[in-house]
Amino acid sequence: MTEEVPPRYLERILLLTGFAAGAVDIISFAKLGGIFASAMTGNLAFLGFYLSRFSFASAVGSAIALFGFVIGGSIGTLLSRGRTRDGALALLLATEFLLLAGAVLLWVPTHHRNGSLSGDGIILFLSVSMGLQSIVGKRVNLSNIPTVVFTSTLTNIVVGLTDMIASRKFVVPDDTRRQFISFSLYFAGALLAGFAVYFQALLLIFLPALAVGWALVSQIRRA
Repeated sequence: MTEEVPPRYLERILLLTGFAAGAVDIISFAKLGGIFASAMTGNLAFLGFYLSRFSFASAVGSAIALFGFVIGGSIGTLLSRGRTRDGALALLLATEFLLLAGAVLLWVPTHHRNGSLSGDGIILFLSVSMGLQSIVGKRVNLSNIPTVVFTSTLTNIVVGLTDMIASRKFVVPDDTRRQFISFSLYFAGALLAGFAVYFQALLLIFLPALAVGWALVSQIRRA
């Protein structure tokens, strides 16, 4: 029995949202007080570190990111209840795009000072969008790719490649291929955002919204 080939637009959504997560983490880390708005494991570790050093401005930012991610996951769950996969994805991606657009609007007049009200507002918009994006990954449901945290994805890549070598088949499984490409797109998002930070390019804050907007168009067109 052959495996059913998933529609290309679902794979594209995984790749584009992975890219967005990489860009969001660099934006929040480099410009918003050393926090992660997507990777909650790292963000939780930072929260403990900042509290131990009495760096309360950064600790508040990490706490806001953690809270926002939880809220985003809850909103995403409620929005997708009782809907088909395509209906849920359209609503989830549209909502995420609006949240990221809100972050763009806050970014322009903001000086990005650690602990500022506007900076914390951007953290909230970004983290809520990433919590919602975690539900996007669950609704796409391809190759166990979460679209926000890629440690488990790296583990799955290692398992898939090791099994391939041990079995001497030397054919990369489709799941492993998708996982590797998604992992690479997260890195690409982080890399491009890093260049934007270095060159102080305004393009920086637009990167996640552009990627998610493209994913939304792909979902609507289903092509």
